[in-house]
Amino acid sequence: MFKNSLVKKYSVPIALGLVFLIAFILRIFHLGSLPFNLMEDEVLSGYVGRFILENGVDLYGNPWPLFYFDKFGDYYIIGPMYLTGLSTFLFGVNAFAVRFPAAFFGSLIVFPVYVFTHFIFKNKKISLMSSLLIAITPWHLILSRSMVEGVIGSTIFLTGIVCFLMFVEKKKIIWIISGIALVVVSYFIYHPFRLYAPVAFLPLVLIFPTVRKNSFSQLIPLVFVIISFITLTLYISSTPWGKGRFVQTSIFSPLARVEGRLQEQIFNMEGNRILEARIFHNKAVGYGREFITQYLSYFSPLFLFVQGGAESRYDVPEQGLVYFTYLLLIIASLLPIKTKVKVQDKYLLYYLYLLLLAPVPAAFTYFGAPNIHRSVFFVVLLVIPAAYGLYKLTSIKKYNVVIVPAVAVLLLGEFLYFWHQYSVQSDIYTAIRRNDAQRQVVEYIEANKSKYDKVYLPSEGTMSLYVLFYSQNFDPELAGKFKHDVKLDSVGKYQFVESSCPAQDLEIENSGVLVVNRYDCGEPESFTKLETIKGKNKLLGFDLYTR
Repeated sequence: MFKNSLVKKYSVPIALGLVFLIAFILRIFHLGSLPFNLMEDEVLSGYVGRFILENGVDLYGNPWPLFYFDKFGDYYIIGPMYLTGLSTFLFGVNAFAVRFPAAFFGSLIVFPVYVFTHFIFKNKKISLMSSLLIAITPWHLILSRSMVEGVIGSTIFLTGIVCFLMFVEKKKIIWIISGIALVVVSYFIYHPFRLYAPVAFLPLVLIFPTVRKNSFSQLIPLVFVIISFITLTLYISSTPWGKGRFVQTSIFSPLARVEGRLQEQIFNMEGNRILEARIFHNKAVGYGREFITQYLSYFSPLFLFVQGGAESRYDVPEQGLVYFTYLLLIIASLLPIKTKVKVQDKYLLYYLYLLLLAPVPAAFTYFGAPNIHRSVFFVVLLVIPAAYGLYKLTSIKKYNVVIVPAVAVLLLGEFLYFWHQYSVQSDIYTAIRRNDAQRQVVEYIEANKSKYDKVYLPSEGTMSLYVLFYSQNFDPELAGKFKHDVKLDSVGKYQFVESSCPAQDLEIENSGVLVVNRYDCGEPESFTKLETIKGKNKLLGFDLYTR
């Protein structure tokens, strides 16, 4: 009897630990080589983070930056760079180290998902199912295996939400302090959480009567926190570094052409129809319709289950962001199947609020939309109704023998297909967007540079950072020498030029030089080809020449 009670007591922690282990293994398996190459943002994050931690200044000479790193006016949040820099001290200067923070925090998501789901259903099985589903979801897996800030931010922010809900239930001040700390940390991880924070906790005051009754112990602290988050977000959004990325990608940017389309439509109206134009073609209508269009695109079945978002470095061919089986499970969650689970209405209402809120920051942007990174918090919430549907199906005892194996086979089949597409096809499919072959070029040159007096390379694709990262050059003398878009003119024997085809476009007369051309430059005169460097995609790469 004692043994049975012990097993029962620890069964959930053990099961949740196994789910975490599954999530962790799926995220670190061949992490250094899948995806094949570090993309530009990953190299930037790894190099800048390590450079600051080694030298106490960033590439421009700014001491210990706290809020941002300015690449080209988009002001990258600095927090993830510190994490990747720290990781390189633990695992070495390599791709695994750069990606490990996102993989680790991506694995940790199973814990706040479990607790948050348990608030809604008060059922351990549904909570475990939701944790398992997020552990194997393609959308979250793909992003966790690259240095993606949104994955780290999602885990931290959802844990903060869980802390606030614990404060609502337990009324202990430690929970709201922990929640505040976690949400503030998310401000230093990824931009959308700066928009979530001011509005994510408003319903706690409105939905839960106990909060309003306990004015001094709960209501006043929550209202104070909400006002503080609103103030902090407004302040950040008023600074150049706080609004830099938003200005570049938002629907209000001239590049989104919303105002341009409005002007075209006004011009198309013949005659003196000023009032009509003001009613139908004003900015409120134009930007409002654009926002709604972008917002609804994130709920599109094509986006979720078939083709994913706009072209990006994270694409997997012929693979949706979540499995088709999840669609069946979400439908099942809506069916009138009787279970013993009593859904907690207030927590369910709060969940629905967060679900509707999740795509809002992404919907304010047009570039690369619908964007799977900016909306990554959405997928964390999407697995919860799928888990409830799975529980409902397994509750049909009459057909349990058929339903459970059928769902298991469907999920396993879809997972195996996804993993095949991801591990075999995606590297080639996304090669041109992941700076294919730049690492291989640097490795070749590093092994042979003693033979040459100078090496000329195209500066595009932040080639200088690839050189510095893979040669492990974090010389403090480099601080302040970087130009706009973190480009260098030269470092050591390396000369970086604003040309894809230096052999043709530069007047190089000296012998003893190595010149790197992009794959599509053609054959230059008076040079001898030494090597063609290819990455995953054999149609891309670089040609190496000498005189």
